[in-house]
Amino acid sequence: MMNSDVDAIVIGGGPAGATTALLLARFGWSVALIEKKSFPRTKVCGEFISATSFPLLSELGLSEFYLQHAGPSVTRVGWFGAEKMLMTTMPPVEHSDSKWGRALGREQLDTALLLQAIKAGVHVWQPWTAQTIIDKKDSFTCILETKEKCTELSARTVIIAQGSWEKPVIRMRETAHKNSDLLAFKTHFQATTLDQDLMSLLSFPGGYGGLVHSDSNRVSLSCCIRRDVLQKLRLEKPGLQASDVVLNHILSTCKGAQNVLGTARREESWLSVGPLHPGIRRCYDNGLFFVGNIAGEAHPIIAEGISMAMQSGWLLATSLINGPTLTRDDLIQVGYRYSKKWHKQFASRIYAAAFFAHLTSRRAGMKVLLPLVARFPGLLTFGATLSGKNKTLPSFP
Repeated sequence: MMNSDVDAIVIGGGPAGATTALLLARFGWSVALIEKKSFPRTKVCGEFISATSFPLLSELGLSEFYLQHAGPSVTRVGWFGAEKMLMTTMPPVEHSDSKWGRALGREQLDTALLLQAIKAGVHVWQPWTAQTIIDKKDSFTCILETKEKCTELSARTVIIAQGSWEKPVIRMRETAHKNSDLLAFKTHFQATTLDQDLMSLLSFPGGYGGLVHSDSNRVSLSCCIRRDVLQKLRLEKPGLQASDVVLNHILSTCKGAQNVLGTARREESWLSVGPLHPGIRRCYDNGLFFVGNIAGEAHPIIAEGISMAMQSGWLLATSLINGPTLTRDDLIQVGYRYSKKWHKQFASRIYAAAFFAHLTSRRAGMKVLLPLVARFPGLLTFGATLSGKNKTLPSFP
């Protein structure tokens, strides 16, 4: 398939890219999706999908798959920090077939989404890497490479759905490593004592994490820690891998984590990635659309990454619903409307997540907040509400 023309090229096959490609194909677009990794593959991800995404999963034809394979419904939210183990109710999503969120491993979710996209008519290039995008004024040409092959694809619309820490297909401003950089780690455990209906935030000096029951009777532990804190800890434990140093730090400073993981069995190797880049970036620029983490991401403390990725894909696809014959001037207007909808849906939770991350990973913040939340546990429910746990998407078109 050389020098092929399609209506849209989507770069990245994760939840954001696959959702966008699938919906555009449903709207009558011819779509090529470029994904550099073979599936199934694991990712550093908290795995939780908020109930606000259930209508979208239904629209994508994945509601039954999700209900069958995901972990138990999460009806309570917790905060384990220092000696405290605090729990309260999770805010439900009213007027929905599923009021509570669940967790599902990315190796299952991403594969299912991509298969649905293929069923919808999306042509998937996997494993291929998008190396360069050439702007030809009325269209774009994307240079693709695999191990021993190179080809071109052209399209009027290009959507970039790469993760924020991946090497971007377009040049981005590079930032030097900082002491405050957050490095992320993830693994699964069996035989924990974590309550089935509970998702809990973990707070520890220099970082934060989360525990939740996922698919296959596993508990997902995902966390991130400041670069300078990890470096100091590794100097104190020179014989240990970074992931084991992080786990020991969590267990020694967070009683709740020690209680639920003390007799648990880790079932796989650790995954790691970083640094993370929380913040708001751009949704559209010079004819290119951005979706998922590359457009903007919240601190993972609020467990909204998957939901934001999929929902941003829906926001973009529905912004392009008028069809693939849009001119570059038309796309500018679409980019403006999509950016406006994106900010309305996600900006407040990104700011809330940054605030929560700043306070809960510092001893001074925990010293003030933990006793306050212990006295007024409804503050946890309020915090979950601020993080978007019951903020639904606008009505489907």
